[in-house]
Amino acid sequence: MSASRHADELLDRARGRLRLLLPSDTVLADAHTHLGLDEDGMRLDLASLLDDMDLHGIERALVFPLNEPDRHPGYRAPNDRVLGWAAESGGRLVPLARLDLSEDPIGEAERCFAAGARGIKLHPRAQAFAVDDSRLEPVFALAERHRFPILIHAGRGMPPIGEALAQVSERHPGAILILAHAAIVDQGRIASLVAGRPNVFFDTSTWGAVDVLALLAHVSPEQLLFAADVPYGNFLTSLTMLASILEQLDVDDDIRRGIVGGTLEGIIAGELPTLSPPVGPVEGSYRHTAMRVHSYLAAATPLIWTRQPDVIGLMGLALTAASEGGDELAGVPELIEAAGRLWAEAPASVDGQGTPISAWATHMRKVYALVHLAQVALFCPRAAARVPV
Repeated sequence: MSASRHADELLDRARGRLRLLLPSDTVLADAHTHLGLDEDGMRLDLASLLDDMDLHGIERALVFPLNEPDRHPGYRAPNDRVLGWAAESGGRLVPLARLDLSEDPIGEAERCFAAGARGIKLHPRAQAFAVDDSRLEPVFALAERHRFPILIHAGRGMPPIGEALAQVSERHPGAILILAHAAIVDQGRIASLVAGRPNVFFDTSTWGAVDVLALLAHVSPEQLLFAADVPYGNFLTSLTMLASILEQLDVDDDIRRGIVGGTLEGIIAGELPTLSPPVGPVEGSYRHTAMRVHSYLAAATPLIWTRQPDVIGLMGLALTAASEGGDELAGVPELIEAAGRLWAEAPASVDGQGTPISAWATHMRKVYALVHLAQVALFCPRAAARVPV
């Protein structure tokens, strides 16, 4: 069997097992998706997003523009495109207005709200501003007045923002703040300051299962919202990671329903959840073999993301270690072997002639999906045992 076909079969198998980890009546809603064309070359069109949502049973999603080349002035053109696409989606896509603080953010937000936007997206890194920038105060006040959510980038590439975010949530208790990417930029500090605050939420669009496990140990489960960050992330592995973590922690079905969609549906409707205590342990215990495999896969991840070959042989090291794991790591070696074979067959990434960069990226996204599924299984053996990978 070819490497590509084997990878497709494993990913299809993962889709089949995914819903077995969730209550049968679960409504899935994603708090973080994009549409359009980013200046880095990443793109996603309406038909592709809706098809992918259908494939994975996603019923609704918040959506906003990428960092588009024609974003000046004030994201007007990208916002208009997203508003139009959301209108075509039949209510499945809930648009957020993306703002640039240097180009009339209040005017653009009000214009978009009048056209159907139901929230705001802020990206401090891409638009080069700080969370405590005084120009944000009227933006937070506007969202607070409308009871619309504000999704704030809180991932890589930023300085710590814990104190500033906590102060914003205090000054604007009616502003619904969603911190993207599990707030990994300053997660420990942020979680310690905003745990139990009913207006602060964390989306789960991160690649590390440990990031989500740590959040669930320190904040209310009702403060977490499923998110995949498509097209950078993907529904399959993001949802598998979250569902597997919830199975690993053996949380009740109501909590599972809330995190993967119910809480976001409430926020969209203007309703906030009642918060309960954290459900995760502060510390975890994992076998040395599993941690060895994880260390090799974690080291391989930036090579995959940056379109480089496995010159170190990390996949071979991970496969050998996983093969020593016995029944507890059943299924993990097959995922790693398939990812390694597919990676080795990656086409050349070129412009103009030969294989285009887009085809190379599609190929490597499958590689990373397999690697991500393997990493999830390492940290969630209970889920892997219940529904084998």
